[in-house]
Amino acid sequence: MNAGLSRRPRPLAKVTKLTRLTRVTKLTRVATTVAAAVSVIAVAACGSGPGSDAAAGDTAEAVTIQAATGEVKLPKPAVRVAVMQWQFLEDLLALGVQPVMIADEQQPGSGNPMPPQFEGKLGKYTSLGSRISPNLEILSAEPIDLIVADKSEHLKDYEQFSQIAPTLILDTSSWADFYPNLQKLGQAVGKADKAAETEKSLKDSIAAGKSKLTAEAGKRALIGVPTPDKFFAFTANSLQAGVLSELGLTCAYKEVAGKLSDQTPLESLAQTKADAMFLTVDPGSPVVTDTWKGNSLWDSIPAVQTNQVHTVDRGVWSVGRGALSVPMMVQQTVDTFAKG
Repeated sequence: MNAGLSRRPRPLAKVTKLTRLTRVTKLTRVATTVAAAVSVIAVAACGSGPGSDAAAGDTAEAVTIQAATGEVKLPKPAVRVAVMQWQFLEDLLALGVQPVMIADEQQPGSGNPMPPQFEGKLGKYTSLGSRISPNLEILSAEPIDLIVADKSEHLKDYEQFSQIAPTLILDTSSWADFYPNLQKLGQAVGKADKAAETEKSLKDSIAAGKSKLTAEAGKRALIGVPTPDKFFAFTANSLQAGVLSELGLTCAYKEVAGKLSDQTPLESLAQTKADAMFLTVDPGSPVVTDTWKGNSLWDSIPAVQTNQVHTVDRGVWSVGRGALSVPMMVQQTVDTFAKG
């Protein structure tokens, strides 16, 4: 109000009962409107604030994934994930998800080197030690949204895992399950689009490799794991055999349902008549195939006769077997045949 202006006081109006009632009604309406507005603002603030639990609960959709043990239901896509197998770790990293706990085989005295495909890709995580016998005390020490485990290795632990967190058991014993497993993981962590993109990239990589191996098409190839005293052949249904088949080669070993590999005596190995052999060996490790040199059965194998017995990276071909390893397997196959 300007200092130079003045007002004459207005005479007091006579307040009737009706006037008072009208004023109370108006005030009540204003108060109700204000309260409603405050409520809307409060709800909006709770729903949009960074890191808000309400926001996550209201906007994230529930997820149901079909696992080897039946349906696994999550109230929302998993964020904190524990992984019990290398293949799933590779797949999750390819999807841009860093697990918070990993059975990494890196416990003291294990002597197991970290596979090369993880170099520079792993962030901070808690080690669960042995893949076969992960440390359940450590696993249960922190909140976990999802545990991802392998059917052949962890079905026995399913009940214990499930008491800690929802557990997704997937089967890795067949190449036929490779892409479906990738899709299920994408669904579980809210990365279905990224899973589809990764699948396309992998298929493109295989197609490019196949175009470079036309001269090798149809050759009988065998992938094996020689130990100091035994030989294990990857079966025709294994991921390794699946990759080579996609590249145009033929798996020289039989299919064994539910098994990635099969212990094979030299007599059976010779009967495969493999044109090429890929042996997953740790450099410098003594292996049984060294003792077979000069044996007539070993020497009868076409791959041996034509010097097509090749050593490939065990960490990639035997340990990893996931979305990071497959392109490396393709490239190593192409490079191996290129060397002759």
